[in-house]
Amino acid sequence: MKKFRKVLGLLLASAMMVGMLSACGGSGNTTTNPTGGNTTASAGAETASRVKETDVSKMPVVKVHIPTGANTDNNEKVVAAINEILAKEIGVQIELTWHGFGSYSQELNMMMTGSGEADVVYVGNISTYYNNGQLLDMTPYYSKYEQDFLNIFKPQYLEVNKRDGKIYAITVNNYFSSATIVHANKKMMDEMGVDPRDGEIWTLEELHDLVKKAVETFPGTMGVVPQSGSILLMGMNWDNLGDNYQVGVVEDNGNSGKVISITDCAEYVDFAKAMRTWYQEGLIMQDVLSNTETWTPLIQQGRGFCVIDRGTYPPGITTDDSFWYNLAMNKNWSGSSAGSGLTYGICANTKYPEESFEVLRQLYINEDIANLLKWGIEGENYVVNDAGKAAFPEGQDLSNDTWTCGHVNGWILPNNRNGLLSYNTVDGYREIYANYDADAIVGATVGCIFDPSPVSDQYTSCINTYNKYYAAVMSGAVDTDETLEQYKAELKAAGEDDVIAEKQKQLDAHLAK
Repeated sequence: MKKFRKVLGLLLASAMMVGMLSACGGSGNTTTNPTGGNTTASAGAETASRVKETDVSKMPVVKVHIPTGANTDNNEKVVAAINEILAKEIGVQIELTWHGFGSYSQELNMMMTGSGEADVVYVGNISTYYNNGQLLDMTPYYSKYEQDFLNIFKPQYLEVNKRDGKIYAITVNNYFSSATIVHANKKMMDEMGVDPRDGEIWTLEELHDLVKKAVETFPGTMGVVPQSGSILLMGMNWDNLGDNYQVGVVEDNGNSGKVISITDCAEYVDFAKAMRTWYQEGLIMQDVLSNTETWTPLIQQGRGFCVIDRGTYPPGITTDDSFWYNLAMNKNWSGSSAGSGLTYGICANTKYPEESFEVLRQLYINEDIANLLKWGIEGENYVVNDAGKAAFPEGQDLSNDTWTCGHVNGWILPNNRNGLLSYNTVDGYREIYANYDADAIVGATVGCIFDPSPVSDQYTSCINTYNKYYAAVMSGAVDTDETLEQYKAELKAAGEDDVIAEKQKQLDAHLAK
């Protein structure tokens, strides 16, 4: 529930001052290693020689835009603290604007076609913006500091956001593999005496019996609730080549080498048929097609028993205060969007290309800035507990803290693995995730992101068909065979064969590299 927030900055006259939502980046004095720790790095000579201005009112102001679902009411103080750091490090200030997730794509497109409204932006997948010429080629600036980013990421996760050898975005430093996970209400599981079997794979049949037991044990509780709206599950072990509309997919964790229709994908069809049976047995929210709620409150409040999700939840991260267990349905894997689904870039129309890159770099390497973005102001929004982790101050929680980014969606920030861990994370949290990624299945499709521009008309028509059928089929709320037949026919009429052929052509070129 984040409203569009823009806080303008107070410009103070001292070098240590507190600018405002304005900052423009540069070389930093800390850098992050692949597991999120910090090592010392000297500021770049060119940047250091440029930082002569000590009057904050004369420093360039870089406009940064990020979506969030968190509370950012303390934005003015947080940005002031960030700007104090940036003034000393690179002689720049930022203006930081937070957006709601639902409106961000539209607002970003408007900003990128405007003039001077945005500089550093959360992009997501870069394909459309790159094709429209809306992203800055960061190569001249990135090349000076490439090692800083190689200290954070494996090379392939940086390469995926290059086009013709030039870099247009940098991935967030979060995690790079995921699995299909069932989040099951922890209290209900414990009351039923069910072992969550942390790290073991649960079959669909085992999950069916578990959900049935929960519905029988807790009358009035919905068994399976959707992720959001009518979306029961976005995907499983097929790779969509970065295309969230599933117009042509690659089976076997992206390793089959062949693009096929989603309506011919055995895993999609089999899962949909299973969900149809579950729905008819009353194990799935019966009004799923008209649902408007997200899953979190449904599970937390006990109105629903579980949700099926795609995400990174390795064994060993559930803590005592978690309200769900994570039950794995398959092995974690890295697909086409690993490193390219969540990214930050710079608008091509920026007035401050170098300063914007320096700000971007600081957002990745500076531990103090990472803590400010995640946790807010120490003593006001968080305290460091005896375990050295960020915790709520006494009397505060998600409902009344004025800065909750790290608790709600730290994964959207440039470097979530830098800075303090949350109080409710287990010891060794980052090492657990690093090992989880290292053990993942890696699809041959990693870095192959579909460009629909050669078949844009057909693709747009297929998207309309997807919106009509995909979620309905997967929810189990409609007759699977009959609706799949309609889905297949309308996709074909919309030009799916052309889209699949183009996807195959691009996949073949990727595999030939």
